[in-house]
Amino acid sequence: MTARWHTSPVTQTPPPALNAPDVVDTPPPPGKVLVDVDGRSVLVDETPRQKWVRHPGDVIRLVLAVLAVGAALVILVWGRSTAAGLETDVLEVEPDLPGFLFKVVYASYGVLLALFPVGIFVWLIRGRRWRLFGVYLLTTTVASWTFTLLLPWITDRLPPAPENADEVASQLAAWPFADMGSVASLAAALTVTGPWINRRWYRLGWILLLLLMPLRLAVGLGAPSGRLLALAGGWAIGAAALVIFGAPSRSPSSSAVVRGLRGAGVGLTELSRAGVDARGSTPYFATGDDGARYFVKVLGRDERSADLMFRVYRYLRLRNVGDEEPFSSLRRAVEHEGMTSVWAERAGVRTPDLVACIELEDGSMTLVYELVRGRSLDSVEPEEQTDEFLRGMWGQVALLRKARIAHRDLRRANVFMTESGDPMIIDFGFGEVSASDELLDQDVAQLVISSAIDVGAQRSVAAAVDALGPDVVASAAPRLQVPALSGATQTALKGHKGLLDETHEQVLAQTGIPEIELAKLERFSAKHLLYVVMAFGVLWFLIPQLTELPQLVTQLQNANLALAGLAIVFSMLTYFGSALSMSSSVAQRIPVIRATAVALAGSFVNRVSPAKVGGMALNLRFLQKSGVSTAVASTSIGLYSIVGAMTHITLLIMFSIWAGRTVDLTEFLPGRTVLLVGGAILLGAIGALLFVPKLRQFIDEKVRPQAGKARANLRALLEHPIRLVLIVAGSALLSLSYIGALEASIRAFGGEIALPVVAVIYLAGASIASAAPTPGGVGAVEAALIGGLTAAGVPSEIAVPAVFLYRLATFWIPVLPGWGSFSWLQRKEYI
Repeated sequence: MTARWHTSPVTQTPPPALNAPDVVDTPPPPGKVLVDVDGRSVLVDETPRQKWVRHPGDVIRLVLAVLAVGAALVILVWGRSTAAGLETDVLEVEPDLPGFLFKVVYASYGVLLALFPVGIFVWLIRGRRWRLFGVYLLTTTVASWTFTLLLPWITDRLPPAPENADEVASQLAAWPFADMGSVASLAAALTVTGPWINRRWYRLGWILLLLLMPLRLAVGLGAPSGRLLALAGGWAIGAAALVIFGAPSRSPSSSAVVRGLRGAGVGLTELSRAGVDARGSTPYFATGDDGARYFVKVLGRDERSADLMFRVYRYLRLRNVGDEEPFSSLRRAVEHEGMTSVWAERAGVRTPDLVACIELEDGSMTLVYELVRGRSLDSVEPEEQTDEFLRGMWGQVALLRKARIAHRDLRRANVFMTESGDPMIIDFGFGEVSASDELLDQDVAQLVISSAIDVGAQRSVAAAVDALGPDVVASAAPRLQVPALSGATQTALKGHKGLLDETHEQVLAQTGIPEIELAKLERFSAKHLLYVVMAFGVLWFLIPQLTELPQLVTQLQNANLALAGLAIVFSMLTYFGSALSMSSSVAQRIPVIRATAVALAGSFVNRVSPAKVGGMALNLRFLQKSGVSTAVASTSIGLYSIVGAMTHITLLIMFSIWAGRTVDLTEFLPGRTVLLVGGAILLGAIGALLFVPKLRQFIDEKVRPQAGKARANLRALLEHPIRLVLIVAGSALLSLSYIGALEASIRAFGGEIALPVVAVIYLAGASIASAAPTPGGVGAVEAALIGGLTAAGVPSEIAVPAVFLYRLATFWIPVLPGWGSFSWLQRKEYI
């Protein structure tokens, strides 16, 4: 029912409570205070509530505001004609009223709108709300400056003024109270102060802002699309401020909880916060007037918002996990939890008695349970979980299945071992009655893995098979996978590598099924998301190139296809050169063919990352999966990158001499400012290492061992100079192949230019364009090469298509095979 917004420590039995007479006659213990609730003294926690906390509801508000900004941008950019037509229609149907009347109405409205932020300002000063005052000033300033800077861009996209706009409208347009900066500022102010101010004033402020749109239409001030964007933007900025800085705590006070329970007939003498895992609720331990002990769960608006966020996340990511639509209200959700708990108890399941379900004065809901004296399994030692206890635990699951009740959160925190050693199941907040077979199987899969974390896969599966039968465990086997597990179980499973595979083996052995075909529970995974991002990035940078496509196709018809094919062959050789350098930079044996596939996959990854960052990360991952330590892999990548840069410069000097030209090496060196800043950073880092003890300890424990591995790898390379020669040869082959591809592209269009000149143009142009922030230097490479060729005497009608053919062969054509190589490497788990 509620989301895992936070996780608390392990549940445990609270200390014995004070007797009611002692609470009155003796001083309260440290950390406790006596409060008077309806004439009765109750012992409650002294710890004050946080005044500023971050709420899940504010995250939802920020998401909605961002969506509103996106909708407003769509209206502004693509709805110009619609907005203009709407304004024209409004002006045609409005009555012919005197201009002064429009001025009076608009002026009165402007005074109200302008006074509102002034009123908020005065209210903040009078109330000495200095922190909120600072957030208010920061938020409104950011909103105002943002839309003041965006004003020219927005104005260019507004529809033109209607032809029938009169002089009155042009005069009203000059009034400053409703400019875009002011609208955004007021929207941000209302959002960031909303949790503190009276709800009526809050609604009035938004009504005034929203009325601005139709009013501007009515008086002929233009389409409101720009103000709509300012309104949504201000809302988003204010919502972001609430997420960053927080808002007032909305959870009920301890006194409010005591009053609510007393009004429902549950009188208390003591109420204390419980540091337990109550999954999305505020938990308390309580002592009644008769000495009975209770566990109290309080659920409010924050828990409701967290539940909605959690359900949306699961809906977007998972499928076939039986998630139901959210309940219409918090009351309905809490009532469902109480009903499911009572239904499970009636089915014979050992679970705490539900004492009361109560609504508090602020709308929060409270569930009062009989206190369980015992420990949750995540605080019970594995040796205490005997085979008898495990069979009893699975016997409780069998009762749930017989009643067709799905718990849907059978993790270790929700299974108790009572003081008498009996198993007990708690917290049906996520439960379902009349559950499907899939949900019942998911409970079995969840508990098998959760229990295996403590007692091992063999005992966990054996107990489940003994209580439920092999057929039931076999039917649950397709859900023995990470997406079917709770967040807490997934976290615990990370510390037990191989446990999931071991559980699969035990299920196969103890149920007799031939194999486990896992159910498809994920709508998308991190891999799928990566594919989408990469595809979007490729298209984003490809679209500008498509404008030149018709002209390029026409020119390619006149190209020498054999030479164009030769350019593609040279392009493929670059990946072999890169693989040769990478595989030779480590002492371990790396198959060159596999490394070539990685280099080809880099042609896909690098299309969506600047300066080949994605390709370097891919190489690092490949080396790690090949058994190379992270330190050695990082050093190797740095080594062949440095060797590649030195080889590049050496080739540039050699070809420049061959071409009879000089080259200025200062363009390859950082400027004086960069050197000074770098030196200052280096000195600061050295000082921090010398004078900060924790940093020195980190260096000794973490960095120095890794540096030792890196030194060993470099020493091994120096002992085998052939490897260093292969690194240089691979780097040279990489650059020479690109030069060959450019030469073939020029000659494909009938161009004549000396090879050393082509080499100098490529090497110098590639060096300059490598600083471009776009993936693969899109735009910069083309400009540098075309400029170099035309300066060398190649006609532009040959230089332009030759460069585009070169980029087609070396940049765009490898994308598709690179994607195939990337997928193959993932399937083979080489990356």
